[in-house]
Amino acid sequence: MLRSGIMADPCDYQRKVAARQATMFDSFVGPGLHTTRAALAAASCVPASSLREYALGATMPLHVVLAIAPHLPAAAIDLLFEPAGKRLADRERSSTNWDEVAVETVGLIAEICDARADGVIDHREDASLRRRSRHLASKLTALGDDDDDR
Repeated sequence: MLRSGIMADPCDYQRKVAARQATMFDSFVGPGLHTTRAALAAASCVPASSLREYALGATMPLHVVLAIAPHLPAAAIDLLFEPAGKRLADRERSSTNWDEVAVETVGLIAEICDARADGVIDHREDASLRRRSRHLASKLTALGDDDDDR
């Protein structure tokens, strides 16, 4: 049940997760992306044929999400949890690379400025900005969840 007392619609979650699952595969799995389907299959022990079906919209079981998660950036897995308003956070923290965070933040700002240069952000630019924003949000969330600064 949601805070407002209204029941969540499981079908709505299913549609949202399916859309984000397709986006995840389109954005992170394939030639020139984070990894290829063959490499992900080999690393995760999930058959490439199954990964292809998940990329086309077949429901991906949680155990498969857990199997592929270590081999994809947190931003990829975060896409699947967006409908619930959750993000993936690593259990083990590494030292913060503030320069990397700064470069990624400035890169996003530059991409926004470039996209707005003609006065309109089109659907391709919007998709690219959303991808880059999700990736940055994932990194910033991990920094915000760090317990070392108490």
